[in-house]
Amino acid sequence: MGKLISIFFLCFTFVCTSCNIQTSIHDPSLEEEVSLKETVTTKICFTRSKDPKDLALVNVQRRVPKGENIIDATLKELFLGPTKREMLQGIMTEIPVGTRLIKIEESEDAILVDLSSQYLVGGGAASVQLRYLQLYRTLKSLVPKKKLYLHVDGKNIKAIAGEGLEVTQPLSAIDDYTKTHEKSDDLQP
Repeated sequence: MGKLISIFFLCFTFVCTSCNIQTSIHDPSLEEEVSLKETVTTKICFTRSKDPKDLALVNVQRRVPKGENIIDATLKELFLGPTKREMLQGIMTEIPVGTRLIKIEESEDAILVDLSSQYLVGGGAASVQLRYLQLYRTLKSLVPKKKLYLHVDGKNIKAIAGEGLEVTQPLSAIDDYTKTHEKSDDLQP
């Protein structure tokens, strides 16, 4: 019986030691260091509200993988919405949950962004306007000189949602009621 316990203990020790070796190989802190070295910083436009009367558009900096298309990676971050930390700072998004990027077509002087139909769902006039501005300003921060075109489910759109924000192609800057409260400072991650 003593030999059986000794063999069991020896096997148990061997298994535990083997697990520790594997854990040290996959140290998450090392992966974080590597991922930080292989990223680039990009700006994403969100909204921030301290109270209902103080709504502003703000840029939040995010790190995205260096090897990915910067426009694709930035839009994916935009559609993920604010992080928990950003939400605690009052940062929000007007882009509907579930909005996703279908494709991007880029030429020398233009970019066409094709989004899923969730982008058009719901919202009043202010929400639709802010949604448009979030997308427009995020894209313009990346490619300020290129013309921007927006499609939804592969189709050219002329209006967003029931409130009917008219959309011209190529996209253009629109006035927004938050301009008097707009913050020019970028928020750091």
